[in-house]
Parts: sequence; structure tokens; C-alpha cells
Amino acid sequence: MDAFRPFSLTHATALVTIAAATWALVAYGWRHRSESAPGVLEKQLAVLNLVFWTLAHGWWLLPPRFDPAITLPLQMCHLASVVASLMLLTRWRWTRTLLYFWGIGLSTQALLTPALADPPSSIWFWGFWFQHGFIIAVVVYDLVVYRYRPTWRDYGIACAASGAYLAVVLPLDVALGANYGFLGSSIPGTPSIVDLLGPWPGRVARTAATLNAAMMGPILFLNTKSP
Repeated sequence: MDAFRPFSLTHATALVTIAAATWALVAYGWRHRSESAPGVLEKQLAVLNLVFWTLAHGWWLLPPRFDPAITLPLQMCHLASVVASLMLLTRWRWTRTLLYFWGIGLSTQALLTPALADPPSSIWFWGFWFQHGFIIAVVVYDLVVYRYRPTWRDYGIACAASGAYLAVVLPLDVALGANYGFLGSSIPGTPSIVDLLGPWPGRVARTAATLNAAMMGPILFLNTKSP
């Protein structure tokens, strides 16, 4: 089967499927939400995602597939996926904050301009859409069902966490010739916002500024009062 192409019928079908699954999750959450403890479905989804995450990344970390330049789970969406499961299990404020800012600000870009070539016949095609769809679905779920609303303090936490990520990942990218966080010297092989950010290393500063704008946009869109 041909490789996946962005902006194709397959791409549109994936987005519609994620939207439908998100709507179904939110509808269920409205009927079964619990303020005191995670519900059965919330726990099941969280554990399912953690199992999938562990198996998928464990597969790539084993020889002969292991390559520190491409197989470490250091993309922000990899981390946001774990945070989404933790949010469903704990509802700790910091998990809700990172999930919101990294999910809305970043994972939406992965859905709209996916860095994906694997065809639907590949398990990694399904894994890509499951991971990113899960992140966005849980963000929307927390916004609608549990009425999470970011504060400027939350924004500061997200900026600090993103700065720490930059401080760790950028040196690794330089040392390994990698492109974790899209902060390295290479660009994705598919169209994305990275194409508009100019050449490296100046692209690093522009990426940081774009990330900041992507995180600030949602807090300006929603009210800034805590629930």
C-alpha cells in the first residue's frame, strides 16, 4: 500500500474518526463523571495508553532497532501521552496544565501536519493516530467534563516545563544529530510549520517563540479563572 500522504482522504478520515471518538468520550464522561476519583473508563483508557506506550517504545529501544538519534521517546507528544494517562488517573493540577498547553499548542499540529509516512497496513500508522488522538481527546475531555481552565500561573508552569525540555533536548539533538522536539538541524519529511521557521540554528529561537505563542493562545481564548 502507498505511503501515507498528508491532506489526503486517509488523513481526513483519521481526523473525523478522532473527532467522533472524542465526542463519544465526552458524552460518556458527562453521564459518569466523578469528582472524587477516576471512573472505570478513565482508568481503563489511562492504563491502555500506558501499556501501548511501553510496548511501542520498548520495541524501538531494543537492538537492533535502537538508534539514540531517532528512537528515544523524547518528542513532546511522547511525553504528553504519558501525562494524559497520569491526568486521567490522578487529576493533579500540573498534569492538567501540561496536557492542556502541550496538547492544544503542539499535538494539534501533529494532527494537522503529521510527520508520518507509514501506510494504514502498518501498525505504526495506527499507533501514530492513537497516540495523538488520545492526547487531544483527553484535553477536550478535561475541558468539557471537568471544566479545567488555565490560569496565568499554569501558563508559567508550562513555560518552565517547556524551558526545561529545551535545555535537555537541544544539547542531545546537537550531540546525536537528532531532531527531538524539532529542535535539530533537520526538518520533517512532510509539510509542517517547521518549514516556515527558517534555517537552523536561528530556527531554535523561532521555534521557542512559536511554542510560547501556541501556549499563550489557548489561555487568551478561554477565561483565566480556575474551576
